[in-house]
Amino acid sequence: MTTPVKTTQYADAELTIYDVIDADADMAKEIVEGVAEAVSAAEGCDRLLNKLEALHAKVVELKVPGVLEGMVVALMEQAASVKAKAEAIAEKLPVAAEAISVAGSNAEIRHRPLADAVRDAGHIRPAERDYHNE
Repeated sequence: MTTPVKTTQYADAELTIYDVIDADADMAKEIVEGVAEAVSAAEGCDRLLNKLEALHAKVVELKVPGVLEGMVVALMEQAASVKAKAEAIAEKLPVAAEAISVAGSNAEIRHRPLADAVRDAGHIRPAERDYHNE
């Protein structure tokens, strides 16, 4: 079962370009903070792998009958998979943060002068007219 994807549509938005700029900066910061969490997860998986390898060696040494050895090997494979994914995430997150930061900067450069002029005229946002969309 998949989780439905929710989209956010703003028909009569109270968002302004200032909100977008601030949100982009905050999101870039949160993404960068996620790198440390991903690295920590990868390190935790590495520690778990070391302990599972020691357990596997002990199970083999003791010649434990049954499925325990197979279960330990399966756990080792899962830990290795999680570690690889966490490392990949940690590698890709800075690129995502940079993209969001650049998008926010571009939005500020392109739209803030108009937003400042509109705010200085006593309005929240430009009127919805065709000439504003050109």
